[in-house]
This record gives sequence, structure tokens and C-alpha cells, in this order.
Amino acid sequence: MKYLLALCLFALPGFAEETGLTDPALIAAGQQAFLDYCSACHGEEALGENGPDIQGSILKDVTMAVKGIDQMPEIWLEDGEPEAIAAFLMSLNPKVAEIKLRLEAAKRN
Repeated sequence: MKYLLALCLFALPGFAEETGLTDPALIAAGQQAFLDYCSACHGEEALGENGPDIQGSILKDVTMAVKGIDQMPEIWLEDGEPEAIAAFLMSLNPKVAEIKLRLEAAKRN
């Protein structure tokens, strides 16, 4: 089992690139959506102010959070905005994002 996990972790170095979440246009759109919807609580660089630091968050994190969790209210996003916001957040801390993507992939296997 641990060999399977190790194989999954080493097989995904370019996973973010494969998902298209490193596209500069998508990241720019995500930054604008983030500034519109999220920066009041999480700060312009997503390092946290009234809300937590969310740099490196992946799509699963974004889709779960916008449903409303803990002290965060539900947020309605347009089609494509969750992916764009995730791309922006992943670009702010790619190392954290890669770890989260690898862990998600390992859970699916």
C-alpha cells in the first residue's frame, strides 16, 4: 500500500499543468474574481485578515468553502469562477497546492 502511495505521489509532478490551472489568463481571471468576492476577508494576497490564509488552496477547497463553512457565508459564483479562483490561489503557493493535489489523487486511488 505504501508503495502505491509513493507511486501516486511521484507520478503527479505536472498535475496542476495537466488540469489547465496554470494558464495565465485563467489565473488573471481568478485574481479578479478573488478580489471581487474574497479579498475583503482573506486579504489581497490571500494571507488572511478577518479570514484564514488560503494561499495554495485547490479547486476542492474553493468549492467546499463557497458553500459556506464555519464563519464563512455561502457565496454564489458564476460558471468557471471557482476554477479561476483556485488557479489564482494555487499560483500564490504552488508547493502547498501540489501537496494538496497529490493527496487528493492518492485518495482517489
